[in-house]
Amino acid sequence: MQQSKDPPRNSSFRILPLAVVSFAAATLAIACERADSPLSARGGDAADVARQPAVAAAPPPAAATAPPTPVAPMPPPDTLTETMITGRIRTALLSDPGMNGADVSVQTNKGVVTLVGTVKSHEQTGIASAHAQRQDGVVRVDSDLTFNAR
Repeated sequence: MQQSKDPPRNSSFRILPLAVVSFAAATLAIACERADSPLSARGGDAADVARQPAVAAAPPPAAATAPPTPVAPMPPPDTLTETMITGRIRTALLSDPGMNGADVSVQTNKGVVTLVGTVKSHEQTGIASAHAQRQDGVVRVDSDLTFNAR
């Protein structure tokens, strides 16, 4: 008498359907529970909710209802004129305390900014180039600044 042996079955074939069903049941249970429900928050039942007095919602703070201050949008870079770009760079250079003692002229032509003049340190050269590169509408910055340590 020969006994036929069944080939060994992989145990994952038996566990996989059980895992899928368990995962689906847990997902449904979590999805059905509402976090904003008074029952789920306190663990009570419907009778507890009926016995509690109704509470009016507090009005939002005044700061939350105030309209935001309007901000003037920047024009697209292609509509910025060369005069506007040059003026913004000059203003940035004049207002930067790191540029004290520097004499820098700014010229803009088709988005290419040229910085010409003298600076007192190598750091001022970097500061001037950074201010120019930061502006909208600038395609390239050419720096013809000379170092003059007086």
